[in-house]
Amino acid sequence: MILRTLILALSALVALPAMAQQKATAVLSPEASQYPEHVVMLHTADDGKESLRTPIARYKDKEGHIVDLVGAIHLADARYYRALNRAFARYDKVLYEMVDGEDLPEMTRIARKVAAGTATQEERNRLKEFNENKESGVAGRLLGSYYAYMAEAMQLAQQAEVVDYGRTNLVYADMSSEEFSAAMAERGESWLTLVLDSLREGQSVDTGSIFGVATDATSLRRLLCRQLAASSHSTMTEQRAIIVSRNERCMHVLDQVLADTQNPTRTAAIFYGAMHLRDMHRRMLERGFTLAGVQWITAIRVEK
Repeated sequence: MILRTLILALSALVALPAMAQQKATAVLSPEASQYPEHVVMLHTADDGKESLRTPIARYKDKEGHIVDLVGAIHLADARYYRALNRAFARYDKVLYEMVDGEDLPEMTRIARKVAAGTATQEERNRLKEFNENKESGVAGRLLGSYYAYMAEAMQLAQQAEVVDYGRTNLVYADMSSEEFSAAMAERGESWLTLVLDSLREGQSVDTGSIFGVATDATSLRRLLCRQLAASSHSTMTEQRAIIVSRNERCMHVLDQVLADTQNPTRTAAIFYGAMHLRDMHRRMLERGFTLAGVQWITAIRVEK
């Protein structure tokens, strides 16, 4: 029952805080052109193996800018995140999400210096303070142990542990917890309403007969994939600050990046939770961009 409740919540919280070199499965084919209605897709092979796929949607404008929306899920196969790491090296800028994550790239680089024994005491102190603040924040308390528990149960990797946030081309495009809380309050929302929305969305999904018997990692992965694919159609969360307000911030940062003539950006990626992409799609079209193609990459494999 505990795992069932956690998977339900995770499927609805795919948006929460977070061109790959994997082989593309389809580019605007009749089967895969359902983006942006679909922001994750479940694929079942003839042999019964399943995979959950996320989109990389490419947009172009008349000035020649290329912006890829990279839909993320926060628990997946480690090779999915490693493929994204390789991909991110090819962009001028990568805009990333993470509530309270503005200092993450610098802190990641300091953590590497600490591991190598080359960090100064000042850097060690800053990293310690950063980790303490992260663990004491609202998002950290709500999600930290939750994601760790689910990752272990399903033998999956956590996005925050595999994605290379030390890259120098990363640009912060999210809110602090204080800003996010204020945005929710302005809309009459709270962390409690967010969690309740997530649980309601998850419980509205028909999970099939695997419910109640899923205990091994493979069965749990299969259940998670089906939950994520089914719950991604819900629009309840898309009206909330967790999507609307954070997307507004992200698009504001994108506008600034593209307008910077001192450091021109021709190619950019926006690395955000997959549930953000439908709203971002509309915002990209409003800015004069056109959808140029969609590549679907595998995030979770169910091999058995």
